[in-house]
Amino acid sequence: MIETNTQSGSPVASPASSEQSTLVVRARNAAAWAARNKLYVLLAVIVLAVGLFWVFTEDLNPGTDDAQVDGHSIVISPRVPGYVQKMLIDDNTRVKQGDLMIQLDPADYQAKVDEARAALQVAEARAAALKITVPFTIGTTSSATVAASAQVEAERSELASAEATYQRLSTSELKFAEANIAARKAELDKADSDVKRTRTLAELSEISRQQFDAYLATDEVARNEWLAAQQKLDATKREAEAAKAAQDTAHARIAQGEAEVRQSKAQQLESGVRKADYQSALADVEQAKATLNQALLNLSYTQLRAPMYATVTKRTVEQGQQFAVGQAMFDLVPLDEIWITANLKETQMAHVRPGEKVKIDVDTYGHKTFYGVVDSIASSTGSRQALLPPENATGNFVKVVQRIPVKILVHQASNDGDVLRPGMNVEVKVKTSWWMF
Repeated sequence: MIETNTQSGSPVASPASSEQSTLVVRARNAAAWAARNKLYVLLAVIVLAVGLFWVFTEDLNPGTDDAQVDGHSIVISPRVPGYVQKMLIDDNTRVKQGDLMIQLDPADYQAKVDEARAALQVAEARAAALKITVPFTIGTTSSATVAASAQVEAERSELASAEATYQRLSTSELKFAEANIAARKAELDKADSDVKRTRTLAELSEISRQQFDAYLATDEVARNEWLAAQQKLDATKREAEAAKAAQDTAHARIAQGEAEVRQSKAQQLESGVRKADYQSALADVEQAKATLNQALLNLSYTQLRAPMYATVTKRTVEQGQQFAVGQAMFDLVPLDEIWITANLKETQMAHVRPGEKVKIDVDTYGHKTFYGVVDSIASSTGSRQALLPPENATGNFVKVVQRIPVKILVHQASNDGDVLRPGMNVEVKVKTSWWMF
């Protein structure tokens, strides 16, 4: 009820209407507070339900945030010893299968191949000769004796030639080279003296610059001729040493040839043994073939080629370095053969099976998502595979949730520029048959 003020004529609210308005405001505030409390309670119930669902369904959607990329690391080492002649790789170089990476010095192994090939030719020739002599007796063995004697004579001719060459190189040519050095040294000393003498005259302008340059040129020519004479002397000495080695080889071959002659003469009296000798010669041929094959194989080992498409890492090899058999040079990591190792809790493993799909988030590429598949599950926990597995001999035991390594293969497109490298940290979630992502 509204009353009117008699003096001013304005309406005035009665006490009853004011109390009614207060009650309406309080009712509205209570309703708003109740609505807010319902919303908070609903949110709390949702959070609690999600938490309980996660706890009780952790094994339906297992995952971990500390998985790592793994891969093969192949140690490359030489199969034969030698010096590194050429190095065609460096750290982080990508190589394809068959690419030449390291070339060892092949000189020694090529010499072994040549020696083995010559030995095979000798063995084959001997076997062929014996094959002809098997159905014959003394007449055919006489031919072998004649051939061996001719070989000895040829070797003696080669010995005489080698001795003459060595005599010539070690006496006249060596003395001539030494005398030539002395003459060139005298010319060099004179040219040096002329340069020293005319330098002062040139500085005092008593002779022209052109004349002084002529003395300098003469000095340079004399120096080059002296160096050339020294090189000629060294070459002569090396040729003399080679001739001496040829002489020694000829001596050895003559001794070998004479032994073959004596053997052939003895075989004339032992014609019955010729067939056995022929069989022995065939065995020698096979042995020579095996030796040649091994020499060729060792020669091929001087070229270290990439066994697969991979990336070079942990390089320790340098050009000119000597390496022994089995000594590590570098590692090859094939980046197209990588996998993920995820150590999942044992409480998450109830529904994990090989073949199940996996979602992979990679830290390096801003949590870029890859996909993979469970390949296999380890036969024991990670702690059991440790170098020193824990033991509980005292009986005091604190239960700790163990982790089981799971191998995950990654599906990665060949044209994907984001490469997974061993050691990268990734997060994985397994899509079991009991749950969806």
